[in-house]
Amino acid sequence: MSFFLAFTIVHFVGAFVVLGLTLFAEYTKLDEVESYFTHNERVRANKRFWRKNHWIDRQYRMLLMFDLLSDSARYVKAGVVTEAELVSVPLALKRWVLWPYYLGLIWVIGTVAWSVWRRWCGVEMALN
Repeated sequence: MSFFLAFTIVHFVGAFVVLGLTLFAEYTKLDEVESYFTHNERVRANKRFWRKNHWIDRQYRMLLMFDLLSDSARYVKAGVVTEAELVSVPLALKRWVLWPYYLGLIWVIGTVAWSVWRRWCGVEMALN
């Protein structure tokens, strides 16, 4: 087995792992993390706009939570969130919001590496 084939298998299995973690966080942790921002106007407006329980609605609501928690200093400085709201979110819950998206970013970088490797090294994808 070539190293490229092993990388390809790990990479595509990783895609399902990232997707599973993201869906798990969206469907089990989103309401809990939003409960810590009940008085925040941006979160309430986002929740009103994406009020249905479809996947795309939960995705965009979770992306706002990711944005607020990952770049919190910028949002505190802009007055969008308060320091007290951010401190009230437990560390384990912050990890459930942040890490699936960080792993997704690592997966995207791996996809670029896989594509460059395949194209520049002339790896054939024949299924003979």
